[in-house]
Amino acid sequence: MPISATTEHILRGSWSGLDADAPEMLRALETSDAALIWHKHSSFMEHLTGVWKMLCAWDQPRPICRLGLFHSAYSNSFVSMNLFDPKRDRAAVAELIGDEAERLVYGFCSIDRQLLEDTVLREATIRRDGYTLAHIHTGDDIHVSGPEAAAFVIETLADEMEQRFGWQSDLEAGRVAAAWPGPMPPTLRMARTNALALALRASELVPVEALPPIFGRCGVRLEPEAERQARDLYWAAVCAPALDPAADAAALGAQSAAQLAQLDEAARLNPFVGEPHVVKAQLLLQQSKWGEAEAAAAHGVSLLAMWATSWDKRMPWNAWLNWGRCLALQAALHEWPTTHGGIESLGATHPRMRFRGLNTSRNR
Repeated sequence: MPISATTEHILRGSWSGLDADAPEMLRALETSDAALIWHKHSSFMEHLTGVWKMLCAWDQPRPICRLGLFHSAYSNSFVSMNLFDPKRDRAAVAELIGDEAERLVYGFCSIDRQLLEDTVLREATIRRDGYTLAHIHTGDDIHVSGPEAAAFVIETLADEMEQRFGWQSDLEAGRVAAAWPGPMPPTLRMARTNALALALRASELVPVEALPPIFGRCGVRLEPEAERQARDLYWAAVCAPALDPAADAAALGAQSAAQLAQLDEAARLNPFVGEPHVVKAQLLLQQSKWGEAEAAAAHGVSLLAMWATSWDKRMPWNAWLNWGRCLALQAALHEWPTTHGGIESLGATHPRMRFRGLNTSRNR
């Protein structure tokens, strides 16, 4: 199935297709400590590049994309580590990413992010005349203009969704001794991100057509209870025990029907994530429901491509996206393997990649 040029650039790692200066910017990060710092599910380097890729996929202005790539480079009010010294390195960073992007990075790293976000959420908009906030290190006043605050919120939408995991919900519930990374269910923080997106749109500081495409151009609400119910239904469906193929056909059919119902309801409650549709496509393929499977896979892939990050972070975004594309191809071919060798021989996402048929004979 077709994908956009931007999505293909990200899948291939063709970073200069996203930003002509990307090789130089990435080299600067690679020579810093970014790859050596732990960050949620990988390294700080992976997080920074992940946020940048999302903002590029959302077709955001270049300074905002570069803010995403360097958003905590001077440390900030949420994290303790830094890559560059704001007292010494600002000129070098500005030379690297441009003056406008560096000013955004410096401001983002200097304010109380929690205070700004809480104010935006409480007021359900972004003030057009901006905010006067205290510098987190010096206490001096910093004026953040309305457009700058909007840029910070846009970065935060990507920043939050790139690093949201179920174990953080345990932390918020007071279970700080929970072992990382836990069983890895999807986040329960998406509704909060949604509220920031709604406030961004309500501010009218960014034209609707230029807003991030998520949540219906930041205009459709996701209620916290709907998010929770959708996550729990999805998790029940994907964690259902695999029945022995020799089990009674009625039992197999009943379990598949229950899973499909759970996934459909999860997608109704939270229509913004692609993984329920991708999992549904696989279940439909197992029943030779080719047209329904292809439609489910295509819808899941379109949502995954839009976000440029995964919601179910047990697997990375590119794995989910290409798995969905693989399922769509198999549905178009009216073919689904019934042996483990056949499953393991899957991989093609386009007819040109098929060199031979699937391996259906391998049994060990």
